[in-house]
Amino acid sequence: MKKKDLDLLKLWESMLTGRSAPLSRLIKNQYKSLGLSHVFTPSGFHLSAVLLPILYVIRGPRPQLILLMLLGVGITTLPGFSALKRMILIKMCQRLFDLKLGFILALALDIIVGTFQTNTVSFTYSFLFLGIIYAGISGLRLVIWFFIAQIFLAYFQGQEISPLLLLISPALNLIFTGIMPLLFILAIPLVNWQREVGISILSWVQQIVSWCANLASQVPTVEVNIVTLLLVGLFVFGKRRMIPPLLLVFSVSLNSDIAREPGAPANEFVTIGTVEEVVYGELENIIRFSDGKCRYRLVRGYWYESCSPRRKSRRQKYAKKLSYPSSEIQRSFLHGWHT
Repeated sequence: MKKKDLDLLKLWESMLTGRSAPLSRLIKNQYKSLGLSHVFTPSGFHLSAVLLPILYVIRGPRPQLILLMLLGVGITTLPGFSALKRMILIKMCQRLFDLKLGFILALALDIIVGTFQTNTVSFTYSFLFLGIIYAGISGLRLVIWFFIAQIFLAYFQGQEISPLLLLISPALNLIFTGIMPLLFILAIPLVNWQREVGISILSWVQQIVSWCANLASQVPTVEVNIVTLLLVGLFVFGKRRMIPPLLLVFSVSLNSDIAREPGAPANEFVTIGTVEEVVYGELENIIRFSDGKCRYRLVRGYWYESCSPRRKSRRQKYAKKLSYPSSEIQRSFLHGWHT
């Protein structure tokens, strides 16, 4: 089997089981940068993919509720899968009640006796994204709200976000929603023709993911900070007139260097040795000479130089201090041994 096909089989396994360990770091970074990490987490995304062909055959609310209850009992005995257990609970409550009330009751039960205590992050993701879905938002507003949710997640995770996710993420999620039931059906049982068809589908999808990841990397990302959250908050709550003044206030000092100008050094040192190493930085360059080093700092558009001589390590100084006494002790010991 070719290495490319083997990598696609690992990707197939990770999508079905949620075990992303076999994946390469490159593939993980691609899916993470596009906001597709949920593909490798068994949750409502996978549950809907599995139940879609089954519920198409089993009609009627009562048989479907019994199926969900049996599936929930089976999943409960397994360790982990907190998002999948929560989604089954939500589906059962929504079968008994309506969508919104069932969603609220399921999350309340999950807080009391569910997986909230063991996996708070997963609960937060479910509350955020499923709450947007069951709020009745549709069309372009749904896409915008999903993007806003990703902005908040990027802030708490300390990550940057690409503006292209507003266009790329909905399209990719739609593609994975369509192929996931096929991948589940083709995996049981996995014979030669099923494997070939599954690999062909994943090869096509992975090419799209790689192309989107490369495209997103070419566009400057947005640093999500408190100002970004304020702008998003003003947009969400309809205070759009406050956005231009907020941008004006914070853009005044956006590119200004507030670092203090360094004073003149007390002892001027000039290097005369040869250059051993040069370390380049965004605001500071360091040049190491054989007899010292010089720092060049960029402050308010000017480079400031500060040189210092090479200092000997404490270990060398300590060894020099002990060199004479230790030789004396050794000389006296040998003299006593010979006598």
